[in-house]
Amino acid sequence: MKYLLKYFALTVVVLSFFNCVVEPMEFLDGATNSIVEEIENSVPGATATDSSCSNQDPMARITNNGTEDVDLQIYDAAGNLIAQEDEIEPGEQSNWINFSCGETAFLVNIGGSDKLITIEMGTCMMFDMEIGSNNQLVSDEPVQL
Repeated sequence: MKYLLKYFALTVVVLSFFNCVVEPMEFLDGATNSIVEEIENSVPGATATDSSCSNQDPMARITNNGTEDVDLQIYDAAGNLIAQEDEIEPGEQSNWINFSCGETAFLVNIGGSDKLITIEMGTCMMFDMEIGSNNQLVSDEPVQL
């Protein structure tokens, strides 16, 4: 009997956790809804409301910060040459190259040395490669827009 009040209080607290209700956002009034949307839009990296990309083909470019000329060739899964940029001089960068989705091979030639990167490229993907001052590929990971 001496712990009955404590057990009752604990039971009330525990039951209050199970009685919480989460309402869907469509039931919020207009003012609250606009505040929620504003917060979602201000979150960095949020893509749910980001309309900057709408089923765009993937694209790639290369920036040469090295000391030697760079060649870039892009191949599709069948081995067909899609595009190429030759003799990108130090301090220069290629134009953005658009291509179809699918498995894509990027062949980067730096002063006679080749590096092959094969990536499954999808819509709204961007592959911005960079050659560092030591003539090595610095960034070789695509980014989802």
